Amino acid sequence: MIGGGTTGERTTGGEMIDERTATCAHRTVLEVTEQMTPQAIQSEVIAVETHSGRLWGLVILAALVVPFVSVAFHPTGPARLALVLVAVIGAVTFAIAWGGFQYRFLQHGLEVRMLGFRLRSIPRSAVLSYSVEPWALIRGYGIRGIGTTRAYVWCNKVVHIHMSNGDVYLGHQDPERVVRDLDQMMGLVTRG
Repeated sequence: MIGGGTTGERTTGGEMIDERTATCAHRTVLEVTEQMTPQAIQSEVIAVETHSGRLWGLVILAALVVPFVSVAFHPTGPARLALVLVAVIGAVTFAIAWGGFQYRFLQHGLEVRMLGFRLRSIPRSAVLSYSVEPWALIRGYGIRGIGTTRAYVWCNKVVHIHMSNGDVYLGHQDPERVVRDLDQMMGLVTRG
């Protein structure tokens, strides 16, 4: 037996090593936690823009009325099961449209988020150029894309970001504001 614990019981050497390791790990966690304060995290954020499709969310809710009315008139087991599936899919789709896309402009790049989940990270070094463009209804809304192209769109105006590894389209009601945020992220303008 080696030494005594803080409560007076005797410990073995293995328990002392475990205690020292735990103490060292605890100190490391405290140091990292102190570095990751909300102020340190917020100092990296240049701007946050939200682009939601609330009108599309209301259209989705209106489309759910028909299945509910159908089950009200013909309440069978399979119809109820179908209604539950349609209701779940409709609720998730409504939440996606209503909450929209969140664009976080950081000092090192751009994050596209939806419902709190990061969908895409774009490092500042990958951005070659960007410009405001129209978006046609025929191209669709929501998350679109094939190959290395992605679009996060609920409206008819987008910011087209040309990157070294593909293209990204960010929809927004005020695309000039997104361009200003990109300018700040790229270091082309300073905060005023």
